[in-house]
Amino acid sequence: MMMVRAPQPPVLPLLVWTEQREVLRLQDARDDLQRRIMMLRPHSHKRIELEARLRDVTAQQLKLQAAMGRAI
Repeated sequence: MMMVRAPQPPVLPLLVWTEQREVLRLQDARDDLQRRIMMLRPHSHKRIELEARLRDVTAQQLKLQAAMGRAI
């Protein structure tokens, strides 16, 4: 018989407000990078550099969000 795991309560906003602010800052950075990428030619060197930076920022954002989920 499988036991159903009860859902964990959400993290209280007061406990992770600095992390939430950082996630929003990273999202703004991602939006800016995506806008800049769209203005460049598909195989330009600058576009490739910006795409690499976008991957790094996305990875940082995901790590932070995962850490916030474990902060309970």
